[in-house]
Amino acid sequence: MLTTAPDNRLYVVVGVIQRQNGELLIQQRPRGKDCEEQWEFPGGKLEKGETPEEALARELNEELGIIIVQYRPLTQIAFDYSHARVWLDVFLITGFDGHVSGAEGQVMRWLGISEIRKLDVLKAVHPILDQLDAN
Repeated sequence: MLTTAPDNRLYVVVGVIQRQNGELLIQQRPRGKDCEEQWEFPGGKLEKGETPEEALARELNEELGIIIVQYRPLTQIAFDYSHARVWLDVFLITGFDGHVSGAEGQVMRWLGISEIRKLDVLKAVHPILDQLDAN
């Protein structure tokens, strides 16, 4: 797995959090942000000096109040939005401690892949769902 984003892209870690029943946590971007009210998996930017795993742990603790205990790399995706070129380092989280709560007031849902596909998701979510379907 790369630890620096290629082509000067913004390096973003993404956590696909999966319950034992297979449902995934998806959240809605707040109003006022790029791609407002579209749905995404939680995560955030890699900070200078962090590994992707450290960034993932920090972001999910800050955003959701959880501590990751079991995860694995899922995929990496280069994606171009009109407002940003991003490198997504995506992890599947199958174990965590704590109770999921939206620290930023974001709307969250636990849904299956087919239900998520019906939402207005960020375009980069589609290849992640395709990867999950392939597993």
